[in-house]
Amino acid sequence: MKKVGIKYCGGCNPYYDRVALVERIERLLTGKVEFVSSENRHVDLVLAVQGCATCCADLKSYKGKPIHIISRTEDADKLLQKLLKQQ
Repeated sequence: MKKVGIKYCGGCNPYYDRVALVERIERLLTGKVEFVSSENRHVDLVLAVQGCATCCADLKSYKGKPIHIISRTEDADKLLQKLLKQQ
């Protein structure tokens, strides 16, 4: 099972409810992926949940890891489709 870490931006100018979106993602992927701390060394994928198009979260510590940036709800929908197809 893939381990997915979630990294939030600082939330200074969010255009949508980031927490509600992540809760939706977690609910839809329950049993399909394992959500772990984004600081976990063994994470397979990092979801960088950005509140706006500026995408200011520092992702340097995830070098070499697959990172999927979500800066709007449509990005999450695309990710969900991709992950659900891999099952």
